[in-house]
Parts: sequence; C-alpha cells; structure tokens
Amino acid sequence: MPSSPSNETSHILVALGSEARTLRLVHAAFRMAREQGRPWIAVHVEVLGWETAEEADQARVWLQEAHELGAEVVWIKSSSVVNGLSVVVQKWRASTLVMGRSRGSGPWDRLEHAKSQELLRRTHDLRIVVLPLDVSTATDAAPRTWSDALSILAASGVLLIVCGIFAAALSVVGGYPAIPGVFAIGVGFILHRWGWRFSLPATIESLLIYAYYFDQPRGVLTIEDWPKFLYFSGTLLVVQVLVDLVGKLRQETRAGRRREAEMVLLMLLGRALARCSTEQEVAEVLVQRLQSLFQAKAWLLIPAERDTWTCLPESTDMPVCPPPSVLLPEFGQTTVREDPLEPLWKDGCYFVALASTRGTEGLLQLKLSENARFSQASWGSLQAFTVQGALALERVRWVETAHAAHLENETERMRSSLLSAVSHDLRTPLAAIQGAASSLLLPSDSLPTSARRDMLAMIHDESEHLAQLLSNLLDLTRLESGTIRARKEWQPLDEVVGAALRRTEASGKGMEVRVSIPEDLPFVPLDEALAEQLLINLLVNARRYAPESPVDLRAWGSDNTLELEVADRGPGIPEAFRERVFDKFFRVPGSVGEGGVGIGLAICDAIAKAHGGRIWAEERSGGGAAFRISLPLDGKPPALSDYDIPIQE
Repeated sequence: MPSSPSNETSHILVALGSEARTLRLVHAAFRMAREQGRPWIAVHVEVLGWETAEEADQARVWLQEAHELGAEVVWIKSSSVVNGLSVVVQKWRASTLVMGRSRGSGPWDRLEHAKSQELLRRTHDLRIVVLPLDVSTATDAAPRTWSDALSILAASGVLLIVCGIFAAALSVVGGYPAIPGVFAIGVGFILHRWGWRFSLPATIESLLIYAYYFDQPRGVLTIEDWPKFLYFSGTLLVVQVLVDLVGKLRQETRAGRRREAEMVLLMLLGRALARCSTEQEVAEVLVQRLQSLFQAKAWLLIPAERDTWTCLPESTDMPVCPPPSVLLPEFGQTTVREDPLEPLWKDGCYFVALASTRGTEGLLQLKLSENARFSQASWGSLQAFTVQGALALERVRWVETAHAAHLENETERMRSSLLSAVSHDLRTPLAAIQGAASSLLLPSDSLPTSARRDMLAMIHDESEHLAQLLSNLLDLTRLESGTIRARKEWQPLDEVVGAALRRTEASGKGMEVRVSIPEDLPFVPLDEALAEQLLINLLVNARRYAPESPVDLRAWGSDNTLELEVADRGPGIPEAFRERVFDKFFRVPGSVGEGGVGIGLAICDAIAKAHGGRIWAEERSGGGAAFRISLPLDGKPPALSDYDIPIQE
C-alpha cells in the first residue's frame, strides 16, 4: 500500500482485473511510467459479493507482478468498480487511468465504455487510456470497405427472401408457427457468420417481409395481428441471443483448449530444455519447437565480438539482419509497439529478445512463409517460449561458469595436494643422497671402505626411489589425459603374473606371494605392460602395509569377465575410506607402514578403467584388505594353433 499521495508528481493509475489478459495492462502501464518518469499505482477493486476466491488469488498475482516492476499496489473493496476507482483517483490525485476493454460486438459489451464515461464525468481532469485486451476474430471483424458491407447486406437480403419462400411453402402445411422458425434460422445464420452489425438489419428486414407478405391485409397491423407480430419479433430476438451465447461459449471453449495446449507445449519445451547442456542444444530445441508450432523458420542470435551475431544453429539461408549495435536498442524503444507482448517486426522478420537477470542473452529471429504475420493471439505463446529459452541459456552459462570454477578449484587443490604429498617424499631421499654425497667428498682415509660402500648403496637406492616416484607421476598424468591407451592382446595370464613377480623380487625386498590361477583359464585380452604395472602396484602396496604376512593372488573367470584379487593380512581399510583410497594423493589417516605419496592405487584405478573394467577394495575374511579387479573378456580367444609354438628336437 502506498503511504501518501504526492502533491507534486501526478500518478499513473492502472486498474487490474483477474483475467489472464490483465498482464497486458501491467506491462503497458510500466512502459508508460518509465517513459514519462512518473510513479504508477496498480489497483484492484473487489466488488463485494461478485468475486470468487480463485479470481481474488489471480488478481493478487497480477498485483505482485506490478509490484516487482516498481508499482505501488492498492487493494480496495467497493460496491462497484466505478466507485472504487473514483476513491483511488481522488486520494492519489492520479492524472492518467489505464483500463482494459474487451472487443465485443454485442450491445452488452458497451458497458465498459459507460464506466469510462462516468469516471470522466466525475473527474474532469483525468486522462483515460483504454487498451484492447481481446483478440478480434474473423467473425467479429468489421468489413474493411463499403463494398464488403454492401455485399454482405445483399447476401443477407437474398437469404431472407429464400427464407420467405420456404416459410410461405411450409405455412401451407404447418400454418403460422412455421413462419417464425424459418426466419429465425436465417437471422441466426447471419449473426453467426457476420455478427450483430448485420443481424440487426436482417431482423428489421425480416419484420418488413413478414408485415408485407404474411400479414393480412398487407402492411396493416390490427389488434388481432399484434400477438403474432410480437411472437415473430420475440422469436427472432431469442434465437439471436441464443446463437450469440452459443458462439461465446464456443470461443471460451476454444480459448480453454488453446491455453491447455499451450501449457502442455510449455511443459514439453521446459523438459526438453532441461536436458540441454550447451547453447547449441538450446538453439536446436527452440528452433524445432518454433518450427513445429508456428511453421516459421527460426534462428538464435547471440551477440559476439566486433558487433556481429553468432547464429545457432548454423544456417546458410538465414536472412540478413542488422548488427547488435543497431538491433538491440530497438527493444528499449517500446513506444513503437502498442502491445508490450508484440514482437519487433523489421526487414521481413520478427525479433524477440531473450532477457534474463544478466541482460539480453540473445534474440530469436523468426520468418514466416511469404512474409506472413503472427496473429495477436500467438504473441503470448511466443513470449512464453522466449522466456523459457532465456532461462535455459542463463542456466547453461551459469553451469559453464560453475564448471570452470570447479576445474580451477580442483586444479588448485591438486596442486596443493601434490606439493604437500611429494615434498616429503622428495625431501627425504634428497636429504639422504646429499648427506651421503657430502660424506663421500671427505678424504678417503677418513672413511672405511665398508662405510663408503654403504653410502654408495644408499645413494643408489634413494635415486631409484626418486626415479620410481617421478615415473609414477608421469604415468598417472598420461593415463588420465588419455596419452597412454590400453593395447589389449590375447595372452596367458600366468605369464603376466610371473613377469610382475619377477620385477617385484628384483626390487630387493622379497615377499611371499601365493598364486592361485586355474589351469584351464583361457587367454585374456590385456595390455601386458599396464597389467604388470597394476599387479606390481598392488603387491608393493600389500608389502608396505603387511610386510610380515603372505599375499594371496587369485584369478578366475566369471560371466565374460576376468576376476583378479590381491589380498593381505594387514590392518585393512576402514569402510569410510574404501572408495577414497583410489583418489590421487590420498592416504588413510593414521595408517601404519612406510607410507607413500598416494598415487599407486590411483594408477591401478586408471589402468583398470583403461581396460574397461573397475577396481575396488573389500574387507578380507579373517582380517586384512582385498583388492578386486574385474576386467571384461571382449571377443573370443584364439586357438592355440594360431600361435607358432617352437618344437624342440
């Protein structure tokens, strides 16, 4: 509610109803207030006893829309709309009143004009702006030329003469009651086809025909003839009222079906746009829906650099349109278009702005066949489509921004994790190498031969440790970037396992590994080098956390997959960390053992995914941890005859 009227600045007052068409008034008043730089007030007059709860709720929606656009809102109860508006006009000293008017063709629709005239009589200095709300139909539209009107009048006269002939013929059989019925059918058809402005002259013509041809004596109405004449006149009027009511009912039914269809189309459009993740996909959905609904070619125009447009989807037959510096300012000039929902017509095409919280996201360019025009009834649907498209574009851009921010944060997190994890593993061997090298630089007679040999061995071991660490980092980077890909070949699994065990033993720290591989296990498709690295990392991980217990390595086939398991009797992995152990640079808090940089299991996960499989950790029965690998067995293994096996003589 506004606090007090202004003595210096006159207000613009807009009267809002509860119909959906009221939104046009809200936008029109907002545009007028912005252009004139004046405050505006949105008022709804609740007529006592006439408004339902649903209508009141709808009126509150329009008031809320006006409030969001900067209007002060007033809800007033009165005995009539005229009295309520008069109170508001006088209290806030409004100089302009914006009202809506339905384009009806019947005499009852003139009541709205009477309300405006009464308001104008009560407040002489009030300017009343009446805006049309309804869309005129073909049956309600007046003829554009006098020749059209004369043609319709001539057709009506011929039709009534034919009705007179049929009435005369039927009166011989049915008597007087047949005459009003025939003429009523003719006049009702004229009303249905051409409206009230031609049915009323047809009624007068019917009365003249009746008085001249069917009244005896002709042209003279006696006291005995008046009841029949009144019955004849009443029949024509009743039929016209019924036809008019039926026509309005049909229009409301069609409007309801159209609104229902528009709601379904908007629901389908929203569902399709919700699945879009790029601007290209949004443009394709909008263009497809607009072409199917309006039979119009459509393009999405997005402002680009150097005052150009980016057209989505790309098209070679798109009409030439002005650059953004010329076209975008057109949408700030609303004085050209009377209806705020009207799209911009320029150079044979329609343009509709896709506005969002960040401004204009782009424009929709539409072209109908043979320079046709959109009907006023389709403007609301077109604007609803553009609102959905603007929201989808804004969501896509926010998602892209969020994704870029997530990547930046992830990169920073990985950099911090890498520095914190690698710094310790690099500093320890480097310190050992530096200390041993400093000792070796001392005079040869100050160190015994055995000590010098131990220091050289330490330098060798620590340098190998550094080389292995850097190699793991490089391998993980290559695997995640896709530089290294699994080149799978059919080969026996026991050879891959044997090669991994030999490389593990060559590292100088032996361990007991119990291998269980079925003898009938067929050849498996593996990348030999990557598979060896996977097993080596798992064996080294088991040796690190369970150095005193044997390690079990098992393999078996199951449902076109190869199952591998490396299990130990170490402390195990808590359930909360069984998925995170495969993350880069992650170590289980409080873990006991040598520890590492935390990339060995990450490499195992990358290798398993490169083969199209997966790896996971489980709790081993009896204590310990078990790492399971499941790899797909694609295709059919070759027969042994396909390999050249040397024959020993």
